[in-house]
Amino acid sequence: MSESVIFHKEELDRFESWLGLNYDAITWQGRYETEFKAFWAAFFVPGQSLTQIIGRFEYALLYAKIGPLNAWFTWLRNSFLFYIFIKKDLSILELSEKSNLSYDRLGVILRDFMIEYFPELEEQMSERFQVSNRISPNLNLRYSELKELYKFDEDAEEHNLDSVLGSMEITLYPEWVKLSLKMQRDLFHPGFDFSRIKTNLSFKRQLRVFRDIIIFLLAGIVIVFVIQKLNIQWEKEIIEKISIYEPQLKWLNTTLSFKDDQAINSENFKLGAYELDLVENKEESQFDALALDDEIRYEEESDVILTSWDSLPKDFDVADLEQSDYEEEKNRGYRDSRYGSTKVYRVLLRSVDTKDSKEKLNVLLDKYKVTQVDNVRPGKSVPGGIYYNIYVPRLYLKEFLAQVVDMDEAVLYESRTRTGRNPPGKNKVFIWVKNI
Repeated sequence: MSESVIFHKEELDRFESWLGLNYDAITWQGRYETEFKAFWAAFFVPGQSLTQIIGRFEYALLYAKIGPLNAWFTWLRNSFLFYIFIKKDLSILELSEKSNLSYDRLGVILRDFMIEYFPELEEQMSERFQVSNRISPNLNLRYSELKELYKFDEDAEEHNLDSVLGSMEITLYPEWVKLSLKMQRDLFHPGFDFSRIKTNLSFKRQLRVFRDIIIFLLAGIVIVFVIQKLNIQWEKEIIEKISIYEPQLKWLNTTLSFKDDQAINSENFKLGAYELDLVENKEESQFDALALDDEIRYEEESDVILTSWDSLPKDFDVADLEQSDYEEEKNRGYRDSRYGSTKVYRVLLRSVDTKDSKEKLNVLLDKYKVTQVDNVRPGKSVPGGIYYNIYVPRLYLKEFLAQVVDMDEAVLYESRTRTGRNPPGKNKVFIWVKNI
């Protein structure tokens, strides 16, 4: 059924009119009007089916990295689904099949819009849009049935009530320029196929995983090879440093030799008194010579030298150990567009508990006598977080911003405008609290 629904230029223009965008706020008093119109024309190309338009929303949500842009595109998609629900009279089942949203998720989106238009029927709307499984009778629920049953007026069919996200200054974010140019390049024709892009992204992810595995294996092989070479070199150096020296007997006369044993003929050997005196005198003289020689000769003792193990390093090299440093940076940038003289501050705050952050902000609002800008109540809940549009007394502005920025990880922007003046003694501040 939904595949046959084709959106021509007249239908898309009616949706834009029903949406009620605040172009002065979105385009920053018209400065980025040309860029926003180029994006809108590339995104909503006439002649598309419901499936193709939902695919474009999936593409935008895939590349919208920062919280405000993601929340704005989520709101735009949900508003489009609700517009189709009331204008084309499609059932929840038909919308679910072409939007790739689950039944229960789609039921919650439509219920929230219905409660916003008809708050007195909150209990009935919650029951009607309760879809828990595939055989639920509410899957075939249509807007025409509800209109006939509860006698709805024409408010839901004439305009969108949400004025917060419809007035968000999305063109001021640096990421918007990149995302807008990318969408204008990829979405300008009606034959855009998001499934092909998802397939390419999946293939690229697989290539990255394969590349990381190859790099990891190569790094491991290199590390093992280096460690092996270092160990071999280390062993060589240890062997050279540890050695045992043999005794050095430098005083020993190496020219001495022993005579062979020769048999002495006792018959030729004369032994008498004269011969005995000669032997005795010779021994005495040799003894005296040896005694004198001992007195004047200094000989070296033999040494055995061994280098102590305690004097050596226990580990030659530290292998397979990398120092890991974790650095957490809090980036704070000031953005000055130099466009006019009126200053406006905006704070992007990331919080794991938006309820706690909202309570802390409410305390600061009371403490510094902060007032709201228009009919938008501070702390308005939007997809992905909460939103503040407030006036802060200039006397407390610096102290107020310092305490807000110190609450959690935050980025502070400063912008200028040439139209519209701040009230005397006050400055305009936008605070976006993103739920992470």
